[in-house]
Amino acid sequence: MTRPTVAEINLSAIKRNLKKLKSLSKDSLFYPVVKANAYGLGFKPVVKEIESLIDGFSVATSEEALEVRKISKKNILCLEGPYDQKEFNLLLKNKIDLVIHSERQINFVKKIKTFPKEIKVWIKLDTGMNRLGFKEEEVLDIFKMFQTKTKKIVLMSHFSSAAGSMSSKTNSKKQIDKFNRIEKKLKKYGENFFSSLCNSGGLLNYKSSHKDIVRPGISLYGVDQKDIGKKIGLENVITFKTKLISIKDVNKGDKVGYDGKWKAKKDSKIGILPVGYADGYPVTTENKGYVLIDGKKVNVIGKVSMDLTAVDITNLKDISYESEIILWGKDLPVEKVAKITKNIPYTILTSLSSRVKRIYL
Repeated sequence: MTRPTVAEINLSAIKRNLKKLKSLSKDSLFYPVVKANAYGLGFKPVVKEIESLIDGFSVATSEEALEVRKISKKNILCLEGPYDQKEFNLLLKNKIDLVIHSERQINFVKKIKTFPKEIKVWIKLDTGMNRLGFKEEEVLDIFKMFQTKTKKIVLMSHFSSAAGSMSSKTNSKKQIDKFNRIEKKLKKYGENFFSSLCNSGGLLNYKSSHKDIVRPGISLYGVDQKDIGKKIGLENVITFKTKLISIKDVNKGDKVGYDGKWKAKKDSKIGILPVGYADGYPVTTENKGYVLIDGKKVNVIGKVSMDLTAVDITNLKDISYESEIILWGKDLPVEKVAKITKNIPYTILTSLSSRVKRIYL
């Protein structure tokens, strides 16, 4: 197949990013997050590339956990935990660590005598995100109950925001203080346990949140939120690129695309790219985003359609159907595209669809 819309993924850059992240917290175990098909890059190649350097993998769902289990024998953490008793038993059978965050899941636990010795049980504490997890007054009784079933317990929580902005610092400090207070209280009740709090933002910005196990996600893939976070020189991992499928002239006054959202102010030359929102290119790029054609900035014009996107190439002198067009990645960071299109890097990466061919470098 010759469709030129592809995603080039630099696996070596992922490995180098991981090594840089590990240098920030040398005493912590690393459970990098590979949920959502490794943030759109592909489970199998990413898992295989980094598994020798890490202690475990973190995923969101049971389906993802079982998919990664086919690839790796490393520890796997299922962040959402089991949905029902059948799924709970399946996770145990496949030696997958699981998060317990609700009373409903406690009922699943009560039906077994002990957990397999190979897995850790993660008790989720709600320190302020108010999404998943137990309240402070609930944790002690739950912790005691788990002590009767396993010796491998992890107390965990999750930041509502771990960026370097002032508001984030205030909220994160409150969460860290609350976690530390409860962690200290639980340590009075017998056996040791692991603690895990930080994601990428925590790893980059809050040393006190590193604890025993860290769970970096988006930073692994080269996004270090350069505007607000600590700068450690993470490398770009993915370059989303294409080539022209059509070059045509339009007259002054002509409109381009659905609903005619762009109108030529003069006789112009436009290029049509074989990429659209069905590939994961943001529909909100309309009339405000840009691409790089042979390194030169070129504006996106009109609406992004399902399969095609138009650009204004009037001012380009040397252009051909072999010209390299960067949609994001090399020299056009995904963070920049996210900001222009009022998205977040997570949305951009995980929206990359299955019809975009991945090329692993």
